[in-house]
Amino acid sequence: MAYGDTVEKINGQTFRDRKKHRTRQDLATAALRLFSERGYEAVTVDEIAEQAWVSPRTFFRYFPSKEDVLWLDSEDQVAVLHSAILARPDNESALDAVHHAMSDLVDGFSIDPEPLILRARIVAETPGLLARDLLEQTKWEHAVKEAIAERLDVDVESDAEPALIAVATGGALRVAFGRWIKDGCTGDLRELITDSLASLRRAICNTPETS
Repeated sequence: MAYGDTVEKINGQTFRDRKKHRTRQDLATAALRLFSERGYEAVTVDEIAEQAWVSPRTFFRYFPSKEDVLWLDSEDQVAVLHSAILARPDNESALDAVHHAMSDLVDGFSIDPEPLILRARIVAETPGLLARDLLEQTKWEHAVKEAIAERLDVDVESDAEPALIAVATGGALRVAFGRWIKDGCTGDLRELITDSLASLRRAICNTPETS
């Protein structure tokens, strides 16, 4: 094989893969900056592409639409969460499995919180993005529901427990994440998640059953 045909790798990634990743990140960074400065609705794909030094055609190779930039890693995070729940020890309760899986997943958020703060602010200020935000939350809950059903070996459609756990823990995560964002991402997100789930457990245990 000629030298020009070889593909060098670093940590399992080719240079081409790394370049694609960098371009995708550059587009997302440019979009967040423009959205925060001028508002989501006022920014065009052409302007985002120009800021990232690529063509609009290149933008659409990485993102189907302008709003997809705001949920850069959503699909990957959902897949990781699903796998993390399944990887928890069999003797853990469903709530504990989701708790530990969520805590492990959000560890990476603290590396660079600024994009998360900007995204939360942009979504909150743009009514047209709220439906998409709800859709992304639904994807997370679906991943939890499917994983819990598999752990419990129950039918995800006929057994209510996986869906109830998914909705409850999803709400607890949103409360924890909202508190973290409000405080400028200065607190311990793991601790906030633990507190939210502890409150959820107390609410469940202290609520009497009704006939």
